[in-house]
Amino acid sequence: MMMNGLIVCLNFTRKLEDNMENIINVTYETTGQTTAVNEMGMRPMQARAYAARNSQYILLKAPPASGKSRALMFIALDKLKTGSVKKVIVAVLSL
Repeated sequence: MMMNGLIVCLNFTRKLEDNMENIINVTYETTGQTTAVNEMGMRPMQARAYAARNSQYILLKAPPASGKSRALMFIALDKLKTGSVKKVIVAVLSL
């Protein structure tokens, strides 16, 4: 969300309560490919998000612990460096 030179990035993590029924079960394949990084230290998903950094809106959908917050950090640092924003807030919320 961008407001007057301010970019706000929210990353929500939701925990299932012990007594809550798990109605969706998603299993991600583990190939080890996402641990490879480019010359800037970005994983493939982070590099794709960074390539879209000039878009008005970016929605990152990726498995837990895949680097969504770090991808937002790369984008925020670029926007601070180029002067397109003056302040960045990245909040990782656990619900």
